[in-house]
Amino acid sequence: RMLCGILAPTSGTATVAGFDVAREPEQIKQSIGYVSQRFSLYNDLTVEENLKFYGQIYGIMKIDWQKRIAEVLNLTGLTVWRHRLAGELSGGWKQKLALANAILHRPRILFLDEPTAGIDPLSRRSLWELLYQLAEEGAALFITTHYMEEAERCNQIAFISQGKLL
Repeated sequence: RMLCGILAPTSGTATVAGFDVAREPEQIKQSIGYVSQRFSLYNDLTVEENLKFYGQIYGIMKIDWQKRIAEVLNLTGLTVWRHRLAGELSGGWKQKLALANAILHRPRILFLDEPTAGIDPLSRRSLWELLYQLAEEGAALFITTHYMEEAERCNQIAFISQGKLL
């Protein structure tokens, strides 16, 4: 939460995307994408309505967000579900929707908190394929996971215990 500019640090320093987490949290929020462990989009909106809503929050111009929504729907395989209520999606599709939302504004850094927790093995594999593609396109991925086989997929691994980097 501190690195995402949501929670003020109690001590120490950190920068994300060149912005100080203590002094410039709003700039950080505009520079990153975030996927939480728990689905946090609107269940009573369709897939497309969720993306339109957040596209407006991100400040994407209407002309641009229509094209960008089509791109992220295609990338995540959600095009066929665009008119389905988000609350009716399976866990794996909900995570893909959360990822689509997180990349809508083309952030260079993505924070993913336990992105595959509670989803089936096929959805996990599919989500990781998407993450690899985003990494190949230049996105930096910051992933928290308790699955060691997923941690093995990463270039760098850090262990944190009681707020301390081990």
